[in-house]
This record gives sequence, structure tokens and C-alpha cells, in this order.
Amino acid sequence: MKKNWLLEYHFVRGDFSFCKKIIQDLSPKSDNTCQDEYSNYVQARIYYAEGKIQESSQLFQLCYSKNPNNPGALQEIAKYLIAQGRYKKAVEALMLAKLLIKQPDFMLLHDLARCNLNLKEYALAEENCREAIKICKSKSIYKLLAACLIRQRKTGEAIEVFRLSLRLFPKSSQLYTTFGKLCVEMGFNEDAMKTLSAAIKLDDNNTVALNEIAVLHQKRDEIDDAINRYMELVCRGMESASIFSNLGLCYFYKDKFVMALTCLLRARDIDSTSSETLFNLGLVFASLHQYCSAFIHWKAAAVYATNKSFVDQELVTLLSACLPFVNKETDT
Repeated sequence: MKKNWLLEYHFVRGDFSFCKKIIQDLSPKSDNTCQDEYSNYVQARIYYAEGKIQESSQLFQLCYSKNPNNPGALQEIAKYLIAQGRYKKAVEALMLAKLLIKQPDFMLLHDLARCNLNLKEYALAEENCREAIKICKSKSIYKLLAACLIRQRKTGEAIEVFRLSLRLFPKSSQLYTTFGKLCVEMGFNEDAMKTLSAAIKLDDNNTVALNEIAVLHQKRDEIDDAINRYMELVCRGMESASIFSNLGLCYFYKDKFVMALTCLLRARDIDSTSSETLFNLGLVFASLHQYCSAFIHWKAAAVYATNKSFVDQELVTLLSACLPFVNKETDT
């Protein structure tokens, strides 16, 4: 496929309106099929950048039908398939493109890794990532590789990948955050706190790291610190049921029942199907001897709970303990 370098130059700069003008000028004048193919190819990429996925896909398929040896069109078709969640078809397109290209392509391997990860082909995804790293050491590929290793329970190797990537990208708040979350999952709370604090130092607006730190403080019974962190998130406009639910629970631990109810009711307004919020509301109402309200919320928590063992054990016990008080109130 022969390139029009003026068209390519303006596309790379993001000057799509000028690109469209060039394509429009070329269309009636050019009898060169290669040129027409490249114009269609760039037009399809512009559509994709503008979010016109269907139009983009149709043009890429037209490019491929005109020239089946065009790996670029296949890669773009694969992106469309990935956006639709059709990972198997995307892998087929990418593997065909891989056979057509003359030298290894980073983005092709990156997209292959993403597809294989979503298809739970973790060993293949890891292999794709390691091939891609030989071409280009980027933050995204290290994150993908770490994710593949974690899924394969190669936690030690995943930690080493994060440490290496942080040496290469010491100013990446996102990498520090992802590594911090891994440390939390592993139970390395001190390492998690240091890593997440480093993420916030690099980016004050990193609300993900801030929320993880708040949860860590809560787990360690450092309730005042947790409340401060959650309030910081709320002040930044974070409307999350889990944040308000955790904040309400922190106030509950400090026997501030009005504040606890205010936060938990706000969490319920945001997500009325959150079993965690409904369970916490039941705890507060039971502590205030409002057993009917506690029973209603615990029963709703049992309906919406995703963890059925949690329903069988804790909730059934609490509902059974609450029932005599509910019957007594009803009789009264």
C-alpha cells in the first residue's frame, strides 16, 4: 500500500479536517488504486478516532478486500473486534497480520496479549508481552505482563516486573498504584502504604491510590486517618457507594450513629443493590434497637449478596437473632 506522506503527516498531527479535504480532492482526480486504498485506510482511521466505529470497520474491510496482503487493515479490523469484545476473531485477524508483516510489530503483540488475557490464555498472553518488551519497553506492556503473571499465580515474578518497571518509569503514579493494589491483595500492608503514598506524591489527583490508603487505614483500625482520607475523596466529588459505605462504617465504629446513617443512606441512594451497604445499615439500625429496619436491610442484603456463603453464615444468624424482636414489635 503506497503512502501519501502529506496525508500521513496531517493525520499524525491530528488535523483530521485537513486530511478529509485532501481525501476529497484526491477522490475524483486519482485513478491510482493504491492511492485510493490509502485514502480509504486513512479515512477509516479518522472515523475510528472520531468514535464512528461502524463506518471505520466497513472501510477497513473494504481496504482488506482490495488488498488482502495489507497487515495494517487487519490490525485495525482487530481493534474494532476488540472494542466489541470479540477476542477470538481479533486473535485470528492479528495472527494473519503477523504472518504478513516483515518485522515484529509492538502494537500487534500488545493487542494479541490483551486478547489472550481476556480469553484466559495467560501463558500465550505472557509470551506476547515478553516479545513486545523486546521491541519497546512501555508502561502498558509491563502492566499487562504483571496481570498475566498474577493470573498464573506467579506473584513473585509479577512483583519483580513491577519493580523493574518502576525503575524504568519512576514518575508513573499509575504504576505505583497498580503495584500498591497488588501489595494489598498479598497482605503486604506496609509495602502497600509506602507504594500508594508514593503514587499520591507523584499525582495529587490520584483518587484510586487515595481510596486504597483509606481502606488500608480502616483495616488497621486507624479510624480517624481513614475518615480523613474518605472525606478528602468526598470533597473531591467522588460519588461512590463503597466510599460512603466505608465512611459510614468508620463513624459507626466511633459511635457517631447520625453521621453513620447519613453516609450509609447516601451510599444506598447511589447503589440500592449494594449488599455491603445494606448489611452495614442493618448493623447501625440494630445498634439503635430499630430491629424492624435492621431486619429489612439484612433481608435485602441476603437477596443482593454475591457471596452465598456469606448469606448462609452471617446473615442467617443475624436475621434469626433479630426475628424475635421484630415479632415483639409487631405484636405491640
